[in-house]
Amino acid sequence: MSELNRFITARNWMKSNENFLTTWHAHVGYKLDLFDCFSKAKSVKQAAEECELSLPLLERWIDVGLEVGHLKKGYKGKIKAKKKLVKYASANSSESVGILLREMMELHIPTLMQYPELLKSDERITYLEDKFADVVAETSSFLEKAAVSPILRTVKKEKPESVIDIGCGYGGYLKNIHDKYPKIKLSGIEINKDVAKKAEEKLNGEITVYNQDMVDFIENYTGKVDMVMAHNLLYYFPVKERKNLYQKIAKVLNEKGTVTFITPLTKAKYGQTFTAAFNTFMTAHENLFPLPSLDEMKEDGKSAGFKVIDAKPLIREGGWYLVTMKKK
Repeated sequence: MSELNRFITARNWMKSNENFLTTWHAHVGYKLDLFDCFSKAKSVKQAAEECELSLPLLERWIDVGLEVGHLKKGYKGKIKAKKKLVKYASANSSESVGILLREMMELHIPTLMQYPELLKSDERITYLEDKFADVVAETSSFLEKAAVSPILRTVKKEKPESVIDIGCGYGGYLKNIHDKYPKIKLSGIEINKDVAKKAEEKLNGEITVYNQDMVDFIENYTGKVDMVMAHNLLYYFPVKERKNLYQKIAKVLNEKGTVTFITPLTKAKYGQTFTAAFNTFMTAHENLFPLPSLDEMKEDGKSAGFKVIDAKPLIREGGWYLVTMKKK
């Protein structure tokens, strides 16, 4: 009986890995534009020549694609990508979500694979911010699709005359606010030079983007604004330094000013499987830090004179929340 149970357990583990193969296959296809290459039926040899790829390795990738349902074989054995993959996993598609695959396969999973060594040594690895700046900015842009409408509703309700987005990435939130409310004075802060440059280009020079460290900027900012957006950045700050961050934000806000945070939350109702994995990834680095709970945010915000007025799930599967605070 023990041997039978061992066999069943091994079989179940193998079956569970099929999902990983699906993700791996989609990631390779996205990174090398292979779904776009096979958007029209062609032979494997023709595709290998066009894309300058190893024929034997491409054949194996196609074998997996046929098995997981990403590809189909047609007349004379020619290969064609399923329309869904061309739409959602081609880099050239406006509806692509492939950047999430890249972040998972190139950033998260390699870190988690180092976990046995990290557990034994109690060492941490360094998150290479410059290397992955574009990837993180693009995945943040994807998150914006879920967050833009709630942010615009907040702007409509609070009626700010001025807004600063600290850590603005490509400036997606700023652009959407500007398109809807062109009279609001908007500014963005982005520490990465290349990302800041792309943001300025996307914003057509209509909104100023400062290529600065966000903390340095708000420390030296002499004016006041009605609203601050602080999205996807709490995990860059040690837990003990977050109260200080809230206090700095409070100093640049007018009375009754608003600040919005977007972050995965621990101990929340939704998305705790993803959040647990994301928190594991954070803890493995020396320059990334644990995710907050809503209670921790309330406590830290209270020390700076903020009150949480709303906390809405944006992407339930990922545990991402929009937390809105108001200065008392």
